[in-house]
Amino acid sequence: MNKKIIPISLILIMFATSCTAGTSKKSTDIDVRVGFSGLIMEFLKNTPPQKVFEGDIVPVLIKVRNNGAYSIPENNKAILSLGFEKDYTKSVKLMQGGRVQALDNLYNTAAFNLEGKSPINPNGEEEVISYNLEAGKIDPQSEAHTSTVVATLCYPYETVLSSTVCIDTDINDLRPAKKVCSNKDLIFSNGQGAPVAVTKLEINMLPAISEKNAADKIKPQFLIYVENKGQGTVIKNEAVKDFCTKSDTSHENLNIVYVDVELSGKKLKCQLETKKDSSELGHIKLKDKKDIIRCAFEEGIDKNQDAYLSPLKITLRYGYAQSISANYFIQKPVS
Repeated sequence: MNKKIIPISLILIMFATSCTAGTSKKSTDIDVRVGFSGLIMEFLKNTPPQKVFEGDIVPVLIKVRNNGAYSIPENNKAILSLGFEKDYTKSVKLMQGGRVQALDNLYNTAAFNLEGKSPINPNGEEEVISYNLEAGKIDPQSEAHTSTVVATLCYPYETVLSSTVCIDTDINDLRPAKKVCSNKDLIFSNGQGAPVAVTKLEINMLPAISEKNAADKIKPQFLIYVENKGQGTVIKNEAVKDFCTKSDTSHENLNIVYVDVELSGKKLKCQLETKKDSSELGHIKLKDKKDIIRCAFEEGIDKNQDAYLSPLKITLRYGYAQSISANYFIQKPVS
């Protein structure tokens, strides 16, 4: 009897092992750099409650999830600020704990970090931010008042596009030999797991003419189309804290995206905005949520070089802000 059981056990072990291996392989194949989301948030059901009385504690719970591919770092945290009507709210208190802490003793403002999507956790990390508000008194001549709370989320984020481009120096297509690739524009319709996305890449090969030489080299040039595909506002990376904690912000802090582009590990020269006498990185300023970046490999490539495939990496750094709101009904106690 035991002799019959042993082979069956071995089969079961082998089956379980193969299933585990199969699951592991599938998880590593998941591409997390898709979509147009960063952090997303929502009020939990019945928070705030639809109706409260004067003096009641009003719970407000907001679930925040990192639905993109970038992880919010410890040294530059996401910030959630709760706005409320001061005339109808006695107090507000953030429920601190774990990675959720009040920012600069502002008890309507939470600071925290969240890991982005990964093959191990394809859903990204999430956190529930809890506040307790105390409903204030309404006007003596009124029986009730509808009050509003506004949750504003500000956070640093990053878009990374890693692609392979064809470098073909035969710009007039005169060589008879078969090529491993050919130049063509690339369209990216699925996003890169971030609200700001590279949507298109145009590739051009231009003669690199200098004073000393004729066109003995070819200069690859790239037109990079960038767009804010999310529902929020792009802000300067350094302005994340101020945008969520101050009532006013400079127009200069809006729509700023820092840019870094590399071809085969070498940085390309891009036409970007910079401040004079500043070490600030080059950036673009989105207009109508869009812009085009022009970058080139200035040192050029020998015009006799055969066509080849080369890795291109585009990194965009920025801050992002978005808001949601909810209402609750304050009424006088029943006498």
